Amino acid sequence: MARLNRDMERAAIDVLGPDAAHTVLSIGFGPGVGLADLLDRLPDGRAAGIDPSPTMVAQARRRNRRHVESGHLVVAQAAAESIPWPDRSFDGVLAVNSMQLWAPLPEGLREVARVLRPGGALVALTHVWAIEKTRPLAEWIEALTAQLEHTGMGPVSTRTDRYRSGPGLLVRTELLHSCNRKAPKRPG
Repeated sequence: MARLNRDMERAAIDVLGPDAAHTVLSIGFGPGVGLADLLDRLPDGRAAGIDPSPTMVAQARRRNRRHVESGHLVVAQAAAESIPWPDRSFDGVLAVNSMQLWAPLPEGLREVARVLRPGGALVALTHVWAIEKTRPLAEWIEALTAQLEHTGMGPVSTRTDRYRSGPGLLVRTELLHSCNRKAPKRPG
């Protein structure tokens, strides 16, 4: 994972294009290679990450110990459906090879919309083969676009590019400023 996904992590960070002082959340960060690359782009900002695997959380903490100790990085064991940060905490959200695992996907997307600041971007990059395990790519894109728009995000742009480990679907969208929806209630 650390070697094969690195180019996808970097591509997603490039598309997000965070400012040096932004606060960015990474969902499903795996061994933490992408977090290290992200932190290089945030010298005056902060990064946070969630992953449901305690093994990945431990690896990411070890790999990024200096940033964790300095407070520039916080990592937690959690899933996309229960992001442990308050509303409007992040300027951007990254999800590399994890969105296809969010269950249920609409709940994870609502959580992303909840923690994004208006105008903040979501960038997801996923192996096409992983998506196509559950449904054809065109159907998945259509359903994802509808779900993103339902959460107050848009416009949604998608493209497929080739990466070291195979073709990947890149999705980018933003939380609209004019969105007047209420944030979902947090489990108590």
